[in-house]
Amino acid sequence: MENFLEIINDLQDVFNTVGVSSDTLSLPQIVVVGSQSTGKSSVLESIVRQDFLPRGSGIVTRRPLIIQLTQDITIETPKASFLHEPDVWYTDFTEISNEIIKNTDQVCGKNKGISSDPITIKVVDAHMPTLTLVDLPGITKIPIGDQPEDIEEQTYSLINRYIENPNSIILAISPGNSDIANSESLKLARTVDPDGDRTIAVITKVDLMERTRENLDVLQGKTLPVKLGIIGVINRNQSHIEQKVTVESCLEREAQYFKNFYHNIASEHGTEHLIQRLCTILMNHVKNCLPDLIQRVTEEKIVQHEILNSLGPKVEDPKLTLAECIRIYVDRFKAEIYGTNSSWQHNTGGKELRDVFEREIGEALDKISLPEDIECKIEAEIRNASGSKPSLFTPNIVFDNLACEILKKFRPPVKRAIKKGAEKLSDVIARVGKDVLRKYPNLKREAHQIAMNLLIKKQYEAEGFIDNYLKLEECYINTNHRLFTMNRSKVEAENRDENLEDLSFEKRNIRVIKGLLDLYIGIIRYQLMDIVPKALICFVVKEFSDGLHSSLMKNLFTEDKVDNLVKEDMIIEEKRERATKMLDALQKADIITSLFD
Repeated sequence: MENFLEIINDLQDVFNTVGVSSDTLSLPQIVVVGSQSTGKSSVLESIVRQDFLPRGSGIVTRRPLIIQLTQDITIETPKASFLHEPDVWYTDFTEISNEIIKNTDQVCGKNKGISSDPITIKVVDAHMPTLTLVDLPGITKIPIGDQPEDIEEQTYSLINRYIENPNSIILAISPGNSDIANSESLKLARTVDPDGDRTIAVITKVDLMERTRENLDVLQGKTLPVKLGIIGVINRNQSHIEQKVTVESCLEREAQYFKNFYHNIASEHGTEHLIQRLCTILMNHVKNCLPDLIQRVTEEKIVQHEILNSLGPKVEDPKLTLAECIRIYVDRFKAEIYGTNSSWQHNTGGKELRDVFEREIGEALDKISLPEDIECKIEAEIRNASGSKPSLFTPNIVFDNLACEILKKFRPPVKRAIKKGAEKLSDVIARVGKDVLRKYPNLKREAHQIAMNLLIKKQYEAEGFIDNYLKLEECYINTNHRLFTMNRSKVEAENRDENLEDLSFEKRNIRVIKGLLDLYIGIIRYQLMDIVPKALICFVVKEFSDGLHSSLMKNLFTEDKVDNLVKEDMIIEEKRERATKMLDALQKADIITSLFD
């Protein structure tokens, strides 16, 4: 039996030593719950057979106290040690009380606040069983002195954290001289264990109870729905403590009291029976929990390994780390753009750019057409070009001027399309930075700024190229363009059709010029639909991605920057440290539990 219980003690030590919570494994344990002044401390000291707990008004136990009792028949004098100083052994148990107070004040301060950080104490004696108990702060309702205003919420939260563990046995302490129906400890136990499957009730101060039929029913287990039993005990009172009456003497007095007044059930009550009952319950509980515990250790090791893998190793060589981050950053960007990094979670940058080509550019250019009053403008241009005399032939300047005016309309939508393409790339830059450089906030911020500066530069170059191209088109209206000459005759024929005989020569001429303008603008639109995507790919995509690596290396790889750039986010450092500690604890737990695998 002791071997099973020692396993749990070892597991608790492993987790508490590395400073991580053992909640993950839900270790089986006996949790002692009770309100202030219910005799909780007296019960524990009777089990340990020593005066070792701090006493006083208000909350005395302000941190969970894990009491590990170990039987060693080879020693003559009881001794104890703390997990935070395992090599120091105490034989004077008054010093243990002082150390508990000292260590509590160091963590909680002296304002009666509480902490979830446990204190572990090992007690070794030849005359007590191997058993582990977790003493929790007493339930308090009203803050006294300089206690925090939310002391009740703090206390309930801490207690619930322990009793919610499905592998915890709840030792609910209730005073016999109060109405058991109002027991705070039993109310709390019922919230997490409504059927009483893992609750054992201890009725203290039985000698102060009225010996009525109702109270006898309580002690016989006929009233309370707890399936692990109800055990009455008699506390050492303040006069016993002041007169230094030994625990052993009080236990003899307790046994005699039950024989005198409850002789029919005396064997089922008293501290000695409580100890035996707790040992039996915990042993059976640990044996039942052990297979599942071994499995949880294995599963949790896998989880912690995955967490560490996702966080990556700690930075050992800053320069090497920076160079690798830049390489991965650039490679991931290119993969996003050129389609080698497919993802169902979002569209790749290449897909988003293709949408710009197919939708943004195409729709914008298709909307540019001849103005509704084009015929009036043609007529006005012809008259202006003819001067004071009527013209027999339409001057070329008429067509050139109108074509140039319409060509100017292409400039804004083309620039908007290039800007839209650059915005898509900026989204990719932000997404890749967030994914690849999330561990290094300084590097992510500077890399993003450098990439954006380069992107803006390439956007301006693309806009400049298209702007120059449109200037070329405006400077030279090429009516000898192959597509224009191929379709010119057809347009002229359609607009000089015999069905239009009722129109004057001038009107027919205007219709012809309008048709030719529509033909010419369509050719320019067609060419822009080909040139704009190419300019966008050449300047904003290819030249950007080709120059990104060298630009990052040039601006980031300076002696005064490297260390700061690869300084990890504190959250990442904390997560890695926590996962490393947890994995270390789990590996030790694996070794411990493997002895019984």
